Amino acid sequence: MKRVVNFRMIGLALLVSLFALNITAQGPGDGTGRGFQMTEEDIIERVESTSETLKLTDEQHKKVLAIEMDFYNKRQIERQKMMSAGGPPTDREAMREKMMKMRDERNAQYEEVLTKEQYEKFIVMQEQRRNEMRQQRQQANPDGEGGEAERPDRGRGRN
Repeated sequence: MKRVVNFRMIGLALLVSLFALNITAQGPGDGTGRGFQMTEEDIIERVESTSETLKLTDEQHKKVLAIEMDFYNKRQIERQKMMSAGGPPTDREAMREKMMKMRDERNAQYEEVLTKEQYEKFIVMQEQRRNEMRQQRQQANPDGEGGEAERPDRGRGRN
């Protein structure tokens, strides 16, 4: 019995190690503009965190999860279109506008589900997350290549 448990623990440790090694090997990106890609598990974790922070009801939690999964799936479809066309979009501004429109549509859905206070807090959280991402990009690209220096208006003027 102990031997079976030990083999399971060793197998689990090996699996976790390989997963960690894979993440480390991939790094923040491969130079193609395809840095960190969220997974469905990441979305679920984010919704859990958002639910706790905003103190969502069970009904709100279910709706927010559905909104986020829909948003995730739409982004995946757009990403697939972009990759099947041969890589990063040639018209970055058009792609940016499309993504911002999708985000605005998602935020409108949030506004329908959340109370006014929850929605205001959500918008603040969203802006904080964006600022953290900008800082990470700037740290990864201190010379400004592909970072915020080339796109100073990114995310501004939208709620």
